[in-house]
Amino acid sequence: MLQLDALLPLLIPLLPWLIILLAWMILFIVDAVFHLEKHGVDVGPFMAMARTQRFNNLLNRIGRWHPRAWRYLWSGFVGVCFAFSIIGFYLLILNLISFFADFGLLPQAASPGSPGPIVPLVPGVTMSFSFFLALLLPLIVSIIFHEMGHGIAARSDDIPVKSSGLFALFILFGAFVEPDEEYVKVKTTRRERARFFAAGSAANLTLGLVAVVLMLTLVSRVPQGVLITSVSTGSSADGVLSPWTVITGMNETSIATADDLSAFLDNTNPGDLIIFTINGAPVELVVGAHPDNSSQAYIGIYLTTYVPLVPPLNLLGPAFSLEFQRGLLWFYVISLSLGIMNLLPIPPLDGDRLFKELIDATISLERRSGQVLLYGLRFFALGLLILNIIFTFLRPDLLFLFFG
Repeated sequence: MLQLDALLPLLIPLLPWLIILLAWMILFIVDAVFHLEKHGVDVGPFMAMARTQRFNNLLNRIGRWHPRAWRYLWSGFVGVCFAFSIIGFYLLILNLISFFADFGLLPQAASPGSPGPIVPLVPGVTMSFSFFLALLLPLIVSIIFHEMGHGIAARSDDIPVKSSGLFALFILFGAFVEPDEEYVKVKTTRRERARFFAAGSAANLTLGLVAVVLMLTLVSRVPQGVLITSVSTGSSADGVLSPWTVITGMNETSIATADDLSAFLDNTNPGDLIIFTINGAPVELVVGAHPDNSSQAYIGIYLTTYVPLVPPLNLLGPAFSLEFQRGLLWFYVISLSLGIMNLLPIPPLDGDRLFKELIDATISLERRSGQVLLYGLRFFALGLLILNIIFTFLRPDLLFLFFG
């Protein structure tokens, strides 16, 4: 008979999935008892949608506030979105060339740099649950901004919005805006449709730009030491150094960055005494030996270069500073990635509908050449994306970035 101790290692990786399944079971039971559809909530297999008139009213108020200004803005973003669509193609091609070089399919000299991971966000498969939770807020906000962009563009052009609200799809959350598709097809001009299709990605690109501006204005950009984020159990630092403290000196050497600390340790031997300057106070520590190399100095700390926020935000401490900067970084990465990927000509993404409008306006989709160009772009974009995902899975070290 299996012992509980033997089952625990098998159950722990499944625990997040079991919690998610339990939450959905509770929601199904609540829906069966209280009939949530009466309150505007539709519950299906691992999908829930909550329609609310308040979101419609908000979109209407914003979209009808100086609608001509909104139309000028969205019209300008149409060209910006086409430019970022080209950038998306360019980045995917460069990344694929890097993969080809890494796998020996092209000369290493042809590689533009190290390839980056391109994978769908699937907790437990492409990333850990803890990593996914760190991305969840930026992801939700990016999706909400995307849908609000569509909704505001629709109302500024008097396109009816049938419904809007919030949704949950298994482990993903976000917002939705459902325009009157028949109205869009029959009663809108090409320019109005282009504005509507571009607005979602335009909102994401704007959110990414806001994150960059905040990073440039709220982060001092001057390294002021090394922040300890955690301490290895059983190491020489265990019980001596503490997480979320800042190292600014080692013996008589000033430490401003993680590279400074690494350079100092390169000239240190196991058994040496180091006097750390931590939060302005001296702390003595005898250096240990690396577990894998007894001749190499080893302290046993995880660290990052400490770059504080500008006053008075720096008074909130190094832990807040680090998490705030990480949050801004993920808002930038996710918003920009969502905006650019959505502009690729792949059905049913907005980029596909934008390219259809462009090709129909210049060549005409009724002509064979227009159809060939559209389907050629679709297959090219989809092929680039699939190949990048396949090569990412062939490089476990890239996926480890999301699990480590």
